[in-house]
Amino acid sequence: PGATDTFQVQADVQAASRRAGEYVRVCHEQRRHPYGTVYLSHHSLGQKGAPNEIQIYKKTEPAKILEIVRAQADGAAASQVTVMVLGDAPWDAAEVQAAKASIQSATPVCRPLAN
Repeated sequence: PGATDTFQVQADVQAASRRAGEYVRVCHEQRRHPYGTVYLSHHSLGQKGAPNEIQIYKKTEPAKILEIVRAQADGAAASQVTVMVLGDAPWDAAEVQAAKASIQSATPVCRPLAN
């Protein structure tokens, strides 16, 4: 299980990181999920050329990372973003595509919730 995609974003690394953070906030943290599941995230700023990173996890299982989003500078006004999901549905290729569309467009595009 799991999927990964690395793609270009026409925004500096700070803007790409903010876009990723907005996607996580809207589509995971503030959204109502089936069975009352609550998702949280940990944000870390890269030091000395390391990428900025967001890790998403269930509130009840903080040690089990479900998704990682990394943003790294790729020139003055561009970034390279990697979205990695580490589990089964809904942490699959469709989640990667939703994150990619959200970060590239700067508008959160949440995937439909399973019933």
